[in-house]
Formats: sequence, C-alpha cells, structure tokens
Amino acid sequence: MTMDRQTETTLSIICLVLGFISNAPSLALPDNDRSLYPDDYYDELETSSGAPEPLIDPLGTVFEPPYFIKSEIEISALPNKDVLLHCDVQNFHANNVIMWYKDTIAIASGQYSMNDRYESQKNNSLLLRQAQPSDSGDYFCTILPQNITQTIILNVEKTLTIYCDGRDVLGRQITYRQGESHSCECKTPGMKSGKIKWFWNNLRAADADLQVVNNIIMLDNIDAHHAGLYQCLDEDGSKNPRNGKFELMVYYAPKVTTHRHHVNTDIGEKAELYCDYRGEPIATTRWMKNNNIVGYSEKHMLGLSADKLFNRSTLTIYDVTFDDLGEYTCLAENTIGSSELKVQLILEPEKGQFEDIKIDGNVVTIYWLVRSLQPLSEAIIDYKMNRSVTWSTAAMLHTHRHEGGIWKVTHEMVLTPGEWQTRMKTKNTRGWSKFSTPYIIKIEDKEGDSIDDFIHSNDIMDTNEKLVVAGFGAGEKKANSTDGAANLTRANLLLQSLILLLAAFTSSRLITN
Repeated sequence: MTMDRQTETTLSIICLVLGFISNAPSLALPDNDRSLYPDDYYDELETSSGAPEPLIDPLGTVFEPPYFIKSEIEISALPNKDVLLHCDVQNFHANNVIMWYKDTIAIASGQYSMNDRYESQKNNSLLLRQAQPSDSGDYFCTILPQNITQTIILNVEKTLTIYCDGRDVLGRQITYRQGESHSCECKTPGMKSGKIKWFWNNLRAADADLQVVNNIIMLDNIDAHHAGLYQCLDEDGSKNPRNGKFELMVYYAPKVTTHRHHVNTDIGEKAELYCDYRGEPIATTRWMKNNNIVGYSEKHMLGLSADKLFNRSTLTIYDVTFDDLGEYTCLAENTIGSSELKVQLILEPEKGQFEDIKIDGNVVTIYWLVRSLQPLSEAIIDYKMNRSVTWSTAAMLHTHRHEGGIWKVTHEMVLTPGEWQTRMKTKNTRGWSKFSTPYIIKIEDKEGDSIDDFIHSNDIMDTNEKLVVAGFGAGEKKANSTDGAANLTRANLLLQSLILLLAAFTSSRLITN
C-alpha cells in the first residue's frame, strides 16, 4: 500500500508536533497533590535539580526556559512619585505570560492592568503612579506556565508619620469606642519643636478645643464629638509643607432627643410621637408603654426616616382613646449601649415655644406658639428680675388660632432696664399646660440695641432650671387676633415696675445705712 506525497507530509508534521509537545514542561501542579501520577514519577522529580526543562520546537530548535537572576529585590521610592517595578526575567518567550500580584491580589496580566494606578509595560515591567506609603509591601512577578516568581519589596518613604498608641495610622481610618482614651503623635525627620500644627475638620487644634502636648493629641474619654478628620502639618516655611491625616470613627451608645416631650391630642384624633436618635453603629428603636412593647397594628404605626444629623422613629396612634393617654418610652440600642426618653401624650396644651421678641425702648412684645387641638381659654405670663425669688404674674389673652392646631400668643409689657426672666402657660378645655422654659430678656438703659443683645445664651442657670433660647416655625405675625380676658395696660405695668424699683432703692438705702 502506497501513500501519496501529501499524506506522507501531513503525517510527518503531526509526528513533529507530538514530539514537541512531549518535550514541553508540564504546568505546575497543586501543592502536595500526588494523585495524578505514580509515586516513582514524584521520586524522580525530588531527586532532580528542579530546573525547568528546555523547550524544543518541531524543527528541533532548543529554547532555554525562563529564569530570574535574583529571586528577590528591594526598591525604595518617594511619595507622590511614579515607580517602575522591573520584572528581570531571562529567556522570556512568546508562549510565556506574566502575572503581577500585590500580596495575594492580582493587579496585572500581560499587557492588561486591573487598576488605573498600574500600567503594564512592553518590557514586562509595571508602572505604579503616584506611589503612597500605603503602597509599600511585596509585589510578585510570576512567569507562566513555568510558575516561577520574582519578589519585589517596595518601600515608599514616609516624610511624615502619625502614630496612635504606637500604631501607624497615616492615611487610614481608625475606630475607637466611647469612653476610651488614646494619644496620637505626629513626627517628621528633622522636626523642630513648635513646627507641628494639628487640625480637626479643618479647624486649628485651639479652635477645635483639642488638647495637644508636645505635638501629641490627647483624646481622653472619647465620645461622638471626637469623630472626624485629623490633619498634621509641618510648618517648615516651604511652599508645600509636609502633611498627613487620618480619619477617626467613634463607636458610641445612641443619643436620643425630641422637640416635643408633651404631645397634645384629642379623643378620636390621630397623634404622632417623635424620637430622634443617632449612634454608631446604627441603633434600633422600640416604643414602649407601661413596660410593654408597642408593635405594629391597626391602632399603631411605626415609621423610620433618616436625616444627615439623626434618624427619626415615629409612633402614630390612630383614633385616640383615654387609654392611649400617658407616658411612652422610646428606647434606642446598639452594640455599645442604650438610651431612652419619655414622651407624654396629653389632652392639655403643650408647653409654649418662644417664637419672637420685639423691643421698643422699655416696651417688650413677646410671641409664643402653643399646640392645642382644643380652644385656648386662658393664658398667663410670669416675669421677674434676674436673681429675684418671687415671680409676678399677668393675665393675657391676645391669642389667635393658626393652622394645624397651633395657637399664637402675644403679650406686651413695660420693663425697666435690667435682666428679666419670663415664662408662660396656657389653658384649654382639658386643663393647664406646663410652664414654658424660662427665657432671659435684657433691657438696656439706652436705645439702638439689637435683638441679639436682649436674648442671652443657653448656659445660664437659675432656680434649678436651664434658661434657653428656642423656637419653631410659625405663621404670619399679622394674623387677626381676638381678645378674651383682661390684659394689663401699659400704665399698670409701668406702675408695677416703679414699685419694684422703689423697693430695690429702699432696700439699698437700708443696707447702706
């Protein structure tokens, strides 16, 4: 049987290809996996030199396998500079592929990069752009299919360091827990005393009330207000001074508050109770009444909403009955702790909220807002000189109803120069409200003062009550009003003020004598 020339040539090529494949090195096998070949095969491998077999093509040409002259090299780089990582492989052939790794993460394969900061080069090197201290570490250049690797140890120099309790935190986010105490130190080579400046959320340490001792920030009894961005600056007089930063996250127990501790309603109406809270990690909330959890039902609806500064839990009660009245508890919990507040559901008016004040010489006009679904029938105002023990009371009923059960209460009186405290309460068909939080008014013995001069800050304490300036949104001040009861006239108030001055003058004369 004879074969034609074409068939003979084809068979020869097939034999050559099979011969080439039989001489090619095998792919690396999984570690310790001896299940694929007989034991004597692995014995021969263990006694050999371990060097890859040379490659032989179908034409008989011998190709030496790829190898590295050095298995490990170290390089250093400056921060914010591009760094070239060389893969110094010898005898690299067309059938070889290069894989780059950062620690255990693949970052490049051949000419393809998996991160925009890395760029594969035609000579098998890897370009790292804008190197940062966090880029320091071990990089691996692996040649496939031989699976041989060269290690490149990169060290990006730190011109400025920040250590918290001995731990490098430069450019990192760290987490501390509420109540802990820590210290963070900033250093630079050749640092001089007084050149290091600390900032918190772009505020200088002094303005942010940070305690700094010898370039060390002392974070004592950490709480939510310590969270933020901390920056360290070496003021060496250069155009681009060395700087560094870290971000602090604080885990703290929930903090709860509400702008309505007393919520007015009426029988058969719908009532909404609010609880604002924040915490880290995020907190969960529950509403309770008489130590029993209030759950979802046709009677009760629970809602959650989020804001930039806090989260809000809302309890809605439908078709209010007398049994629904009383004290409710909002409980917020997370892994750090818990916090709660009380909200009263009542039929009486809510405490009055200060809205505005107008001062014309000694004549003072004050505006309050009161929430009450029921009509208001009475209102009184208490006032006294600061540090006085006795309150003077005046009846007032300049009120008009605004929208949504909100009433506007207005009162005008004449006050002598000095600091005064005022408070008010109202009555509806169900009873009297609690007194509003006292407010301080300052009457100057001159004209032309601004309103800001008359209302003081909220850190003044008197008769065990905290005096604050507060208020919430209201309607137009020019709405029609209806008079209800006797209002003190300006003349009567002036007479009362003169009596108070006379009493003060007499007391002063007695003390002098």
